[in-house]
Amino acid sequence: MTFILRVERDGTFFDLDPGTLNTGFMEKGAYRFAVVEGYSFYIDDIRLDDSSHQGGRAWCWSPGYFAGEVVAELLNELGETVATYRLDVSADDKKLGGESYADMVNTILNFDPSLLFGTEEAQLGIGTLGALINPHLQYARLRRYGDRMLGALVQVSQKPLTSLRTERTAVSAHQVKRLDVSGVRKALMSPAGLALLHQGNPHKPPLNIVRFDVSTAYEEQDNPANQALGLVLSEVIRRCRQVCKSLKEVVATESFSETRSPLSPRLARRIAFIDRLLQKLERIQRTPPFRDLTQRRLSAAGLNAISAQPIYARAYRFGWYALRTGVLGQEKSESLWLSPSWEIYERWCFVIVVNQLKCHYPDLKWKRRSSSMKAGRILWRGVGDGITLDVWFQVRCPAIDRKPYHGFSSLSRLRLPDIVVTMRSPKSQRFIVLDAKYRSSRFGVLDGMASAHLYHDSLSWEGRKPDASLLLIPRGGAVPTLESAEYQFAHGVGALVVRDRLGSEAVGNELKRILTAEIQI
Repeated sequence: MTFILRVERDGTFFDLDPGTLNTGFMEKGAYRFAVVEGYSFYIDDIRLDDSSHQGGRAWCWSPGYFAGEVVAELLNELGETVATYRLDVSADDKKLGGESYADMVNTILNFDPSLLFGTEEAQLGIGTLGALINPHLQYARLRRYGDRMLGALVQVSQKPLTSLRTERTAVSAHQVKRLDVSGVRKALMSPAGLALLHQGNPHKPPLNIVRFDVSTAYEEQDNPANQALGLVLSEVIRRCRQVCKSLKEVVATESFSETRSPLSPRLARRIAFIDRLLQKLERIQRTPPFRDLTQRRLSAAGLNAISAQPIYARAYRFGWYALRTGVLGQEKSESLWLSPSWEIYERWCFVIVVNQLKCHYPDLKWKRRSSSMKAGRILWRGVGDGITLDVWFQVRCPAIDRKPYHGFSSLSRLRLPDIVVTMRSPKSQRFIVLDAKYRSSRFGVLDGMASAHLYHDSLSWEGRKPDASLLLIPRGGAVPTLESAEYQFAHGVGALVVRDRLGSEAVGNELKRILTAEIQI
């Protein structure tokens, strides 16, 4: 049965089809889904409460500050998923619009996929390459492939591969069906066996007291194929335990934000899914052939045997999919939770600044100095000809009574500016602070200028005040004065519009001008 839900926004109705990608959603919009009696509705693992609306019942939902694909599920009375819906949430047209937002995500993805990791409801298609991993990616893959692997393992346990083995055992003479040469020789070495086999002996011993060494064949399940699959099974079980622990740690350390979707409301359902999967996998591990394995290991013989058996190959493939790392590649069926749209914009601005400075300073040797996502740990450095050009993402600026962090400090409390550019050269030093604000209205831009003034007056680098403290905004025109070069030169603060290729080049030109200026602005 196909469940097509009715959705309403601002009096406009449209259908929600489980078979397609459903468009028409926008960040911060308000939507009402017609209630199906006796069923529950989840969006990104959060159950929606129903309420009265125009004489009926509706599930109400409002996307946060994010854009991308969101997964919704319709569950029956037994808690079984009867329909899955894909909701395409677009970025706010007043700020960027869907096409520009998609370009931003692709730019970040090509530059550094780890900058996209988040906990928002929206998801992005991902693939297989690279060595990046985080608990959200681990959960996403367990959720997608865990049940498929489990189904294949059940089939394996019902009809496991066996190997024919032989061993020599001592049996009574009346149980012998066939004797080989080795068994005859050993029998002739014992008096009872010699008396029984000697044709001229009139006194034959009883058959039940004569023992013969015979070869016995039997089926053995402790073989390379089962050992390889047992290793994958044990690793998936270990991964389930790690994900539960990691998600709990993420929730314990997250702080409240009005512009970021919290993970804690989704945690119960996600952990419940992992627990159910873990219990079923452990139950399979206690059944043949996996309980009888003497070791778990990968071998050429095991992989060859697995490739020749479709059910084994299916179980191994989905187990590997659940365990692998990386977020790039050609696989289009996977997805990963994104950061909120305002954070995507911040990180896209960081990528733009790095790329523009690389273009303006091509002779420098550029390298990322760290892979950590912690604040103050993302640094791109260009070195050459006595010049050191650093681009920091959320560098730590400790309070004045604390030890400076790489020369950075704050006259007030700890500050974490979005982007900081510093340059050392034989002629001078330069220090620029950039604060990305996902805002476009007059009020939003003027309110965001508070941080530009704050950074300009409170931050220092090796005792030097910022040469400029500028906002980066997605759309201009709200306050033209702040965007003028004359205002920025006079006051050391202002706003730069970064939205498309031309805006990116303008930012690069402005940074180059400040870095090569003879006097501080």
